[in-house]
Amino acid sequence: MPILAPNDGEVALLTELLGSGEAWTLKLYSSNTTPAETDVAATHTVANFTGYVDKTLTRTVGASTWNTPAQTGTTLETSNAKSTYGAAAQSWSATSAQTIYGYILIGATSTKLLFAERFATSVALVNPSTLSFSPVMELG
Repeated sequence: MPILAPNDGEVALLTELLGSGEAWTLKLYSSNTTPAETDVAATHTVANFTGYVDKTLTRTVGASTWNTPAQTGTTLETSNAKSTYGAAAQSWSATSAQTIYGYILIGATSTKLLFAERFATSVALVNPSTLSFSPVMELG
């Protein structure tokens, strides 16, 4: 029988995951890559449009970092534990053209690929344009 994390356990586990440890680096990627189990950070070509910078996501729970996890999930089911990063979306302003396919999260010091997500549709940046989104972790 598979292990089951009840709703309270999901919130506790997500709080533990986001509450401490190595910071994470959020990177946009420009390679037309679908994330796979065997990927490493180098599998995904990091964006290099003019104005691009990596974003550091600090692993603490608070108003300006990961919001307190709660049973407010939406992606899979409403009782899932969910946390959004910060009060405002992460944003990049481009002053050159590039197509962005998704983002990765790597360990800030270990550089290990931790998570990867491909956007539902690629984003074609032009000069000028802005790409914004809020990183969300959902556990269920």
